[in-house]
Amino acid sequence: MRFRQSRTRTYKSDLMDEKLLDSLVDEAIEKMTYWKWSSFCISTNIPKEWMSGEEEEWDKKFDDSSQSVKNQVNSFIIKKICSATKKKYDPLNADGKLVFDLQSKKLSVEFEPVFIFGRYHKLEPGLSQSRWVCGKCEGDGCFKCDWKGKYYVSVEELMGEPIKEVAQASNYFLHASGREDVDVVNLAGRPFVLELEKPKIRNINLKDIENQVNLGKKILIQDLKFVSRGFVEAVTESHFEKEPEAEVEFSEDVNKKIVNAICDIAGRDIVQRTPKRVAHRRADLKREREILFISCVKFEGNTATFRILAEAGTYIKELINGDGGRTETSFAGVSGFQAKCVNLKLIKIHDDFLDFILS
Repeated sequence: MRFRQSRTRTYKSDLMDEKLLDSLVDEAIEKMTYWKWSSFCISTNIPKEWMSGEEEEWDKKFDDSSQSVKNQVNSFIIKKICSATKKKYDPLNADGKLVFDLQSKKLSVEFEPVFIFGRYHKLEPGLSQSRWVCGKCEGDGCFKCDWKGKYYVSVEELMGEPIKEVAQASNYFLHASGREDVDVVNLAGRPFVLELEKPKIRNINLKDIENQVNLGKKILIQDLKFVSRGFVEAVTESHFEKEPEAEVEFSEDVNKKIVNAICDIAGRDIVQRTPKRVAHRRADLKREREILFISCVKFEGNTATFRILAEAGTYIKELINGDGGRTETSFAGVSGFQAKCVNLKLIKIHDDFLDFILS
């Protein structure tokens, strides 16, 4: 390996230590092989004295075709690793980063995150979507959280903990397309991307993971696929129509005329002010939402079950109870009775778009 840059004494005695550089590259190849990487990226730390010496000589002896020492070192490293391993250099979506510190003469490894797409079903109420650490004790356990350190078991940890263990990751983060309330059962399958932080094992068997998580019978995950970082935005920024089934209890018995009047809400745009129950954590705004379809599954006495197709972001409970007038056009308003959602299940999410872009 020969460089054509600065001829300063510092550069010749330290920077041109080819044996050191070869040794670090060989060590990098061993680590890549051990961790079974299919791609890599690199970072190099060039000592300041080398850079300053190069700058002093640049104007005197270099022409437009000259390369900086950093570029030449990087090029050498990349070519040698690619030649030896037949693996891909990918600065955007690498399995990991090899950090060559030529100041300390050491190599370190940084494991890049892994992103897994899938859909989760929440099979029982009482689960939050994300980890919800107790705000008083911050996870240590106290009287407020019944010494659990959290308010609810979450979908995030039910899938994240087993995957974290298999992948030997340091942490995990759930990115989902919307969320359902803690008391709502989700039979639809909500799209998500699970981000694994610093996983040492990348080629995990996703079908085995599905089976392991699903054994718990609190949630069910399916359709797992490895995706790129950019797919997080595709999932979280997409807004899909949702189809819940709601069991509603009225203050009086209902009849076919009232049921039909409620179903006639379909096709209208309703106006919803931020509900009282979430106003403490969300901006107090008015939002227009379209109700696309309502059908009555059954009714008897003062209860009725409705299937609803609504625009993403519609507050279904408030569509039913009116939220004290904060939702204009509601089941309660149309019927003239008090109305309460006593059971809510998410039946379908119209997210076929994601399968299209994944195919």
